[in-house]
Amino acid sequence: MIRSHRVATAAYQCVEARHSEANKQKYGAIAHKLPGMILQNGLAQATGFLLAKASSAPEHLLLLNDLNTVLRAGGALNVADGAAVHQAVIGADLAKTLKLTRAALEASGWIKRYVQGVLRVTATGDDSTKQED
Repeated sequence: MIRSHRVATAAYQCVEARHSEANKQKYGAIAHKLPGMILQNGLAQATGFLLAKASSAPEHLLLLNDLNTVLRAGGALNVADGAAVHQAVIGADLAKTLKLTRAALEASGWIKRYVQGVLRVTATGDDSTKQED
């Protein structure tokens, strides 16, 4: 299996696992914003934000851990959990940071697409299968 297939498969499995969770709308709304957060603020600030919010909003930690799983599947990073992702990012040199950022953008893009397709959650956290009257 090529790397991009491993990344897509890992992202699908992560999002599919969130299907039955009570906070899937919040998870989905954050997943929609993650690629933009990475582009606008950088990977270190985006992972730091998810880590900081994790204590009060568990869906942030779920997303950070899922990002770690997808990065690991793609071979970009091999750390234990989401907190270790942040530590690896802030400790990386410029070349490694650029590589991790590219990989995180790809991973977060796949997660976002599967949130749209599998969870049917929009950027606002609403269910996209509901019909408007």
